Amino acid sequence: MKPRHRQFVTCFALALAFHFLFPLSGRAVIWSPDDIDGDGIPNIVDPDVDNDGIPNGLDRNVNGGIARSGPLRGRWVGNRLKNDNPAEKDIDGDALEDDSLADKDIDGDGLNDDSDQELDIDGDGRRDDADNERDIDGDGLLDNALDEDDIDGDGLTDDDPAELDIDGDGLLDDSLDEDDIDGDGLEDDAVTEDDIDGDSRSDGSADEDDIDGDGLADDDPNDTDVDGDGTDNDADEDRDGDGLEDSYDSDDDGDGIADTDDPDYTDDDPGGAAAPANPSRAFAPMDSQLAQRNE
Repeated sequence: MKPRHRQFVTCFALALAFHFLFPLSGRAVIWSPDDIDGDGIPNIVDPDVDNDGIPNGLDRNVNGGIARSGPLRGRWVGNRLKNDNPAEKDIDGDALEDDSLADKDIDGDGLNDDSDQELDIDGDGRRDDADNERDIDGDGLLDNALDEDDIDGDGLTDDDPAELDIDGDGLLDDSLDEDDIDGDGLEDDAVTEDDIDGDSRSDGSADEDDIDGDGLADDDPNDTDVDGDGTDNDADEDRDGDGLEDSYDSDDDGDGIADTDDPDYTDDDPGGAAAPANPSRAFAPMDSQLAQRNE
């Protein structure tokens, strides 16, 4: 390259850099991690965090893109992690980690995560009730992970009695239309679903006292659908949803008390006989009849 051409290229590069570092306004660009596009609006209340012209609710990378306006126009601001990237821990750049109970609006779209109108909590383009949505709140923890204690990221832990929509899909956990309470892709009545409400306690566990997470204890007479599968207890062949039909289950309602010792036990299951008060005497009459025949 001739010296003159080399000098032209160098000067052009310097001028371009100067243009972006010192805009025509005559002042240096002032920005911070709390206001990545430098528009004077903090990320936490900015409807377009990166000023790329795409509202946060539609932006697949809320806190990263090329600014289309403002003092950083034409420059890439923020990070290059898409909202569904496990390495993205703060989707909207509001300085609140997405798995923090303090973050009530994970994708910064202006809709609280527990709002009925919020259909895509983490802004990854997949509806919260979609079969392929495995991390509803986008905190990097799969919805069925043992250490995921707030599936929809609304600030209420999944086993909190006040949490009535665990997966944040707009359907109450005890709704007849809700067939996947914890949003893990397994229907509540599936044999392979052993933690219906996603609280990391197995449905057959002795310390699981609210299998479907509807806020009603499993032994509460008002809980007419213990496993939340949409079928009333008196018509449900597996009322506690543990994968065992009641005719083979020693604890039909999953309250941790064996049916033979449970004062609330009733023979409502259509598949099996009533549990006898004394199991050892259950077949005594039949044994007596067989003995008489053999005499």
